[in-house]
Amino acid sequence: MFWMVWYGVQEIELEHDFPTPVEWGFRARWDGRNGKCVLWRISARGFAREGEWGLAYEYLSNLQERLENPRREGKRLKEQEVAGGNGALLVDGVGKIGYDINAKSEQWKQGYWECLMGLAKVAEYLDGHVKRKGKELNSRTKLYTWENIPGPQNPRPVAVPWDKDGAHLNVPTFNEVEAAMEAPEAYYLRILTSKGFSNRQRLDAALACADWYDYKNLRETAAGMYDWAIDIAAGGLPEGADHVVDIQTGVINAGKERFVSENLLRASTALGVWHAKHGEVKEALPIFLSVLRARKALPPAPPHFQSLASGQKRMTPAEREAQTTRSVVQGYLQNFIDFFRESDKLNVQTSGDEQPFHSLKEACEEVGVMTYIGEILFATGGQEREKGLSWTRDSVDAAEAVLWLMDDQRAGQGENGRDRCRECLSTGLENWQQMARQMTRLARQKKEEAQQSRGWLGLGIGQSSAVEKATEEVQKWEEEEGQIDLKRQKTASLLSILKPTGNPFGMISTVT
Repeated sequence: MFWMVWYGVQEIELEHDFPTPVEWGFRARWDGRNGKCVLWRISARGFAREGEWGLAYEYLSNLQERLENPRREGKRLKEQEVAGGNGALLVDGVGKIGYDINAKSEQWKQGYWECLMGLAKVAEYLDGHVKRKGKELNSRTKLYTWENIPGPQNPRPVAVPWDKDGAHLNVPTFNEVEAAMEAPEAYYLRILTSKGFSNRQRLDAALACADWYDYKNLRETAAGMYDWAIDIAAGGLPEGADHVVDIQTGVINAGKERFVSENLLRASTALGVWHAKHGEVKEALPIFLSVLRARKALPPAPPHFQSLASGQKRMTPAEREAQTTRSVVQGYLQNFIDFFRESDKLNVQTSGDEQPFHSLKEACEEVGVMTYIGEILFATGGQEREKGLSWTRDSVDAAEAVLWLMDDQRAGQGENGRDRCRECLSTGLENWQQMARQMTRLARQKKEEAQQSRGWLGLGIGQSSAVEKATEEVQKWEEEEGQIDLKRQKTASLLSILKPTGNPFGMISTVT
């Protein structure tokens, strides 16, 4: 009984941390919260322990099966059929498309979307992994990579790591294995071809799928998926899409900033990052400049929105006094009741088709765009280097200012942008330092060349002025490096709780 109660309390705590729709049955909610918990542990730890990916798949695949079963949580779920009712609608390369989930509640849709996105994440990691045919994938399933499997296609297989159960001594052949699970795009396309998901949910799936295709070096397929993402974002605009954004390039048209949506800003920014990663700076720079222009034109947030965003509720003096005088026993009793109370905490986000306000969170996104522009300009070379460094310097100053404002207003973490802004500040400082060092190195090269030159017609005319100018330039960039060190010391408290995550903001890293 003790262990049953202890396990039940654990599940209640998990439900508070990883909420599930109230309308789901007991087993569906069990699989949903435990699947999300396993993925969160892997993400927080930075690596997966043996069997964890299989465990996540076991929970989430069971959940998917229940949600798509009309006799369980899938009631009123409809298959999309060919006109005339001649069977399920099939698409080449996709198979049977997603369901029509319009009859379901928004919380059910959110939970189903989280399930499919979680399965896609597991599939991305298990890409290239195989298992024995007929074996169910779970935490106990032994997985191999194709490089481990001996056969005519692989005459020199890579040795399997030692296993205490002796599985490394009994490696299957090519004919005895199959892919561990479906490809990630199968889950992303299930979301994109379903009816009833919001544009934000479909856009998240499209951008994640495009990133996956890009990782697999399928550039044309990734480009098509980014085009699909732009179409999704443009489809929710109140004004005609052609008047707001150039569908072909992703550039937001000047003078139409008041019609942009959060989805469009995200889609255009993602397309610009993709172009920049592949060295297509001529396509990326106009996108970033148009996004920055649109973000600067966002309307200010109303007072009630600012109070909600900061997570702070202004209390009257009487309320503050009552809270102070409340007994400790009452506080513990209320926390105990809240712990066991059924609460609907599943966060159903908006569709993303609305225009965002210029809040501190959006200011952090604006800083990120400035950082992108600085990287691109600096990577262009020539006279654009100083412009790129100036953009980067301004982005660092802006990120610092936003973080100090967040501290003053005691804004929350995560969704309110503080973590994102810290990451941007850290990346901006690193880029700024690399740029300044490169400019210092170039200035010293110019100084050496000026000292070795013989001036005009080899008579030494103008040599001293050239050396003096080069020396001043070296001093200028050395002072710039000193300013960066001071800035690091000044912002150390803002970055003190930032964990290194390997360029988490997704910067282009074009600085060399």
